[in-house]
Amino acid sequence: MLILVLSLAIAVTVEGQGYHGDPRTAAILAEDRYLQADGRFGAQYQQEDGVNFKETSAPDGTRQGSYSYIDPNGQRHTISYTAGKNGFMATGDGIPQPVPTTLPVAPQPNYTPLPQYNPPEIYRPRAQPQPQYQPQPQYQPEPQYQPQPQYQPQPQYQPQPQYRPQPQPQYQPQPQPQYQPTTPNPHRFYPPGKLSLNRSPDGYQFSFKSA
Repeated sequence: MLILVLSLAIAVTVEGQGYHGDPRTAAILAEDRYLQADGRFGAQYQQEDGVNFKETSAPDGTRQGSYSYIDPNGQRHTISYTAGKNGFMATGDGIPQPVPTTLPVAPQPNYTPLPQYNPPEIYRPRAQPQPQYQPQPQYQPEPQYQPQPQYQPQPQYQPQPQYRPQPQPQYQPQPQPQYQPTTPNPHRFYPPGKLSLNRSPDGYQFSFKSA
């Protein structure tokens, strides 16, 4: 709520900005919003470029709405939709229709297959068993005498030098640059008009109409 009030206070007027065919610079001519204690919510607005939007929400979260716009040829298109437990469903003249993808059925061949050819059996002589080769055991030489290794004295223990930590440089905080707040020019703005906001413990109601 605070963000909504601040955005309206900042974007009351924008110097040197107007609508020249770019939807980002189209002013909001009228807007209404409300919220009730049972969870019902509604919003609608009209823009300078001909865009209209309306949506309502039920306590169970189901939403119904519609929006319309004007195409480059000057024709208005309106789309209505519902969204809830059954998914998102939209109808309207602005939704592209899918191209049919039905393919023609191929004709079935009409012929009688010929009987398969069976060649006569060819005589093949039986293979004679070949004598298997038995390998001879290989000669294993006697193990040669290996002399025992001579005793080698162990090196004497040398103590390691003790670790001395190096002094760490102290951290010097760097001065932070001061923040300079800037507000860029908004793309959507409200022209001069009448604005009202009513708040209650159960919700709020907001409305705006240009002069």
